[in-house]
Order: sequence, then C-alpha cells, then structure tokens
Amino acid sequence: MAELDLSNTAKALDLYGKEVIKRAKRNLKIKKKIDGKNKITDNTGKLASSLYYKLTKGKSSINIKFESSTDYGNFMEKGVQGRLSTYGSVKKYPTGMTKAKFKKNNLPGGVVENWIRTKKVKLRDKDGKFIPMTDSNIRGASYVIGKSIAEKGLGARGFMADAIDETKRRFAISLKEGLLKDLRNSIEIK
Repeated sequence: MAELDLSNTAKALDLYGKEVIKRAKRNLKIKKKIDGKNKITDNTGKLASSLYYKLTKGKSSINIKFESSTDYGNFMEKGVQGRLSTYGSVKKYPTGMTKAKFKKNNLPGGVVENWIRTKKVKLRDKDGKFIPMTDSNIRGASYVIGKSIAEKGLGARGFMADAIDETKRRFAISLKEGLLKDLRNSIEIK
C-alpha cells in the first residue's frame, strides 16, 4: 500500500474549520439566555477576532483544533467555578468545564473597570436612580461586580461547542468524500 495522502481530507477539514469559526463568531454576537439572563458574550469583538483553528497533519493522521489567542477565551467557553458557588449553565457543558476556580475575593483590578467603560453601563445607586459616570463611581461598581463574579463564577457560554455541533452535521458528507478519495488514491493493486 502506498503512503496515505490526506490532501482531500485536509481541504474538507479546512472548509469545516472556517465554517466553525464563522459560526462561533456569530454565536458570540447573538443574545443568548445564560443562567436565566439574556447576555451577549463578546462585548468588544476582541474574543471573536481571537478565534482560530489549527490543522496538523502527520504521516497517516490529521487533526483539527479550535483555539483563542486571548487568555480568557477558554474560560468563557467552558465556565469557571466561583469561590462560593457555580452557575447552573455548567450543567449544559459538564464534561468540558475548566478546572479553574476563583480563589481570591475579587477579580484583578481594572478588568471590570475596562469592561464598564467599553460597555457604557449606566450606573445606579442603591435606590435604583442613575448616577454620573465618575471615576470613583466606576471603581466602586467594578469592585462590586468583580466580587460577585469571583463568588458565583462564570457560566459556560459554549459558543465554540455549539458551532462545532451545528457545523458537524453539514460537513460530515464532505469529510467522508474527502477521506474516500484519499483512500482510493492510496490503494495500489498489483
């Protein structure tokens, strides 16, 4: 038997990877009900622009891996356990949950503060009245929000897992055809 050339399978997997990334980016922009609240996962577009896939070919194997170049992409995908509890959406993606857990009482300084500034959140006081966006009010709100996230954790978003599931059904036939072509080309009859 001749060496197995997987070029047709690689082409099919390349198209599959592009489609999965496209759907994952779309999933990040869609408002989705997570833990009882409508949420958009990617506020700034940074997470969507960081998504990519890697095809690795060996002598007789080929693999595809979906990744994010941001530090928090994996945490947003799989969720993070809080110090005191865990969000319910972890039940939807239980096997893939990260082993990560918040250990400190609050998130690192500036993380939530930057989010508040880019999201253009309208701050309220304890009576529910809107308050001005001063630096001290933003710092106070970021402290409270960061503490809540550290205690409760982050619910799994599953934007990539959903994109893989949605795309898998569509591309199964083209992947099979590519693999069959590669197998036909590699068989030698003497």
